[in-house]
Amino acid sequence: MIWYKFHIGDYLTHTAHLNEYEDLVYRRLLDLSYMSEAPLSLDIKAVARKVRLDVEPVEQILNEFFEKTDEGYVNRRAQAEIVKYQAQARNNRELGLRGGRPKKTESVTENNPKKIQIQIKAISSQATRFAEFWETWPASKRKVGKAACEAKWKRHNLDDVADQILMSVRNLKNSDQWLTGFEPAPMTYINQRRWEDESSSPTFTRRVI
Repeated sequence: MIWYKFHIGDYLTHTAHLNEYEDLVYRRLLDLSYMSEAPLSLDIKAVARKVRLDVEPVEQILNEFFEKTDEGYVNRRAQAEIVKYQAQARNNRELGLRGGRPKKTESVTENNPKKIQIQIKAISSQATRFAEFWETWPASKRKVGKAACEAKWKRHNLDDVADQILMSVRNLKNSDQWLTGFEPAPMTYINQRRWEDESSSPTFTRRVI
């Protein structure tokens, strides 16, 4: 990809604790992820060499903002955007081979772009906003059961209230209860629909870095 959407508000919320150098590391790792359209290598020294930065902070940012998989380090937000981009690119190539967009009266055939578009929408629908929720949730020993949480998220169509959920989690992350290590497990939060709890107004406390 030669460009990607940059959500300034989300980025600032997630990276407020980073110093200037760590922020530079994260931005370059994001750029590398989007440019390569693939997981980053498990060889951290090789990744650090590609972004022209020191190994130790690169490893730190990878562990905090990326998920280590068998294929490499993956940033879920970036991966969701890449999946949608690749699907659209495939659609555009198909349209180009057919000489442009089909007429509205064209029937649906095996290779009809209309059918391809439906398939693309099906692929895109798999990339929900659960990745944003999981990335926003604070790292702790209670942050477990990701697959079960994602299944619950999809089953209850929580994308419809994702903005409300993300705002709730960001507020609660700054509350006395969560800052002192008494946040619930993500599954408990989802099961109890705590974003609907109007009494959970956060008490803000300075975070010790």
